[in-house]
Amino acid sequence: MSLVMTEPETAPATSSRGLLAPALCVVAVVLQGVFLKSVDPGTLGSFGLLEALSPGALAGLVVLTAAFVVEVRSARPRTWLLATAVVLTVLGMYGLQPLTEPVARLPVAWLHAGWTDYIGAHGTVLHDFDARFSWPAFFAGAAWLTKFAGLGSTTALLAWAPPVLTGLAALGVHAVATAVLGRGRAPWLAAWTFLCVNWVEQDYFSPQGLAFLLYLGALALVFRWLCGDADPKRRVAASGGLVLLILALAPTHQVTPFALAAILAVLVVGKRLTQPWLLAVAILAPLTWLVVGASDYWVGHLQVLTGGIGDLSGSVQQNVQERVGGDPGRLTVLGFRFALVALAGVLAAAGWWGLRTPRGRRPYVLGVAAVVPAGLVALQSYGGEMLLRSYLYALPLLCALAGAGLDRLLSRGNRLVPVALAAVLGVAAVLLVGARGGNDGYVAFRQSDQAVVAEAYQLARPGQRIASLTAYAPMNWARVGEVKQGSLERTCVPGPGAGPCVGRVGPDFVVITRAQDDYGVTLLGLPAGWTESVRADLVSSGAYQEQLRSGDAVLLTHRPGGSR
Repeated sequence: MSLVMTEPETAPATSSRGLLAPALCVVAVVLQGVFLKSVDPGTLGSFGLLEALSPGALAGLVVLTAAFVVEVRSARPRTWLLATAVVLTVLGMYGLQPLTEPVARLPVAWLHAGWTDYIGAHGTVLHDFDARFSWPAFFAGAAWLTKFAGLGSTTALLAWAPPVLTGLAALGVHAVATAVLGRGRAPWLAAWTFLCVNWVEQDYFSPQGLAFLLYLGALALVFRWLCGDADPKRRVAASGGLVLLILALAPTHQVTPFALAAILAVLVVGKRLTQPWLLAVAILAPLTWLVVGASDYWVGHLQVLTGGIGDLSGSVQQNVQERVGGDPGRLTVLGFRFALVALAGVLAAAGWWGLRTPRGRRPYVLGVAAVVPAGLVALQSYGGEMLLRSYLYALPLLCALAGAGLDRLLSRGNRLVPVALAAVLGVAAVLLVGARGGNDGYVAFRQSDQAVVAEAYQLARPGQRIASLTAYAPMNWARVGEVKQGSLERTCVPGPGAGPCVGRVGPDFVVITRAQDDYGVTLLGLPAGWTESVRADLVSSGAYQEQLRSGDAVLLTHRPGGSR
């Protein structure tokens, strides 16, 4: 039973067995197949992937959106066709990077691969190394998967993790919307909305990618079987399933369990959760893990954990003010992101306004539950990422509400409505490409970048240090715990004059790539080629020599007897 009452669908004149929607899907696939070409990350500017793609490939996304709208507004939408359109959209939007770029992107994804392979090789975590190792469930599970699949390294999983995790998440959003609204086309519209506005890019190879799937499963159980009337046996089974999901979340991610607890708290206060004791489990499980399982993290770092509680202004500064900057292209990409957030909010508000509970009231509890994850910002800045995470945690219910509103809009029978809807969602799909791929000028890598890091791994002796000028290099994917690796950005301010500082720090190896240069140009306003100036200074000083040059990626090694 759904929590809200939705208006009965008014079947439009479109035939459910028409050929237009399948034909449009074929056209979309052909457009992307013909116009989608390989992209050299080194040529990307501040607009990232968007400016490198052919208009024909982007047109394919618009055509695919039109196919979905045509089918979903029919009298009896074909499930297989809607599912096909969703899969094609996941590949066409979230699979763009692995389809066009030579190697996996995002430095932190490579780092997670290294941690996973460490657990696979040693059977344990590396203690007193990094806080994230205190929540090892994802890394342990990925290590098992890597070994089970017979892969030599977890790096083989990196490129395709985003489309796989997003596809599963879209299925989860559909399940949540079905639990809230009941069956029909609204859950499909919710899933499609999710695909169009999910720009936060937390679906890479990461603990939060897995945790979000567990979170969706928990929400689906809660709203389907634990709110309102349900068969007692199914309620017991759902309660047990929710406890298992909560226990799985606790050692997987630091924040996600508390987002789930916040929603459960709203349902308890609103007297919608039939098993209020589940809230206690949702709070105690992650706290217990924090105290017992993550002691490596909080012992000696309690101020880091608790210092930001209640500091809303500081959290907003780290989450907003410090992230809004860069060159004009970067600011435009940020505008795309704000536009998609606004679209999700407007559609959700419109959907909520038209809903009623079985008693004829507006679903206030559901509305509060949809936005309560935003309150996490007041608890912790989470390194400036809490606002992004809060938006992600709010998306399932926001998209469910948006699906209800779009369903009601399509039911009016106005012929202009589906055209307008296809146009809006089509534009949103293109904006999403820009919003997600806008960082690719500095988070996407070449094979040459990986090659110079691999050379450093071959040469480094235990205890030696491999460094990059900024964090934007594919590092930490091997030799974890054996050699020191990381960025010099906090020690040596990036810029053409950073050479003397790097020389004083004296790492044994210095990795310099085009992505690091692009990061400085796009976000810091540095002149193009600043990394080349640093390289030249280090070599001319006599402290370093070029060990390997692969394209525009360079590995410098400290010369024996060179000053440090």
